[in-house]
Amino acid sequence: MVTRNYRIGHTEIALTMPEEMPCPENLSKFRIAEPERAKEEVIRYQIEYTDDIEGIKGQLLEMKTGREIYRDDLTVFQTEQGECRFLKFRGAKQHYAVSAQEQDNRYHIWFDKSVEKMLVFDTVFLAALCLEKQVMRDDAWILHSAYMCYHDTAVLFSAPSGTGKSTQADQWETYRGTWTVNGDKSLLVREPDGWYAHGWPICGSSEICNNKAYPVRAIVMLSQATENRVYPLKGIQAVRELLAQITVNGWNSEFQIKAMDRLEVLLQEVPVYKQECDISEEAVRCLERCLETDSRKDA
Repeated sequence: MVTRNYRIGHTEIALTMPEEMPCPENLSKFRIAEPERAKEEVIRYQIEYTDDIEGIKGQLLEMKTGREIYRDDLTVFQTEQGECRFLKFRGAKQHYAVSAQEQDNRYHIWFDKSVEKMLVFDTVFLAALCLEKQVMRDDAWILHSAYMCYHDTAVLFSAPSGTGKSTQADQWETYRGTWTVNGDKSLLVREPDGWYAHGWPICGSSEICNNKAYPVRAIVMLSQATENRVYPLKGIQAVRELLAQITVNGWNSEFQIKAMDRLEVLLQEVPVYKQECDISEEAVRCLERCLETDSRKDA
């Protein structure tokens, strides 16, 4: 067994696992030599293979204290020790992993031996770590977005999958020489001097993942259109569109309340725009004019 340490935003985790167990390459970009936070603040995982995942599930279900929450790829329930999750691939009959909270900051994870070669994939391995729950402890949450660095600030393109987030980021790279930190996710953190976007070890099909943090200049909610226009997004519409792109544990009321509280603060402190756009340099110019105008107002 070997222990490896990682920092994602301000959240530090320690994974104790078989030395030969595969690990996603993107996660290695967040590796640190030693934890910097207090020992009790580091989230620790004991990870191992099993040939009897059904037996482990049965033992945990015997300790269940409440109802089970079902999704196509996930089962969640509570024991006296904390939260348990059974994970499977969409459409599959069998679960490939089990995660069990054993103490406040300690988790035990079992992977079915049959998925060993698949653990190199971000979404397969990292889903078992429940990271969205861990970073929320540090007042951070995950936004489904293409994270672009523009003049050393973060501009986040957010929208449902298939809308063209990474396509717009690509247009900015082509016409303005920007670069993309992550093609699919960003971690939003409220720092003492404002909101920052941090890197995230999952990047979807974009394959663009970097561990960098920049102050958030704007969040841009995208929709496809034949004409280009940008306008401020406020009130209930801003809440509705942003909330739909934040990773929230719908079964956890405390999680939801905390996310809504953070979102309220974010909307008071970060410009949020709606951009209706096509794929062209004019779409870039349209948003650029808006960003530069607001920048001069703040100066």
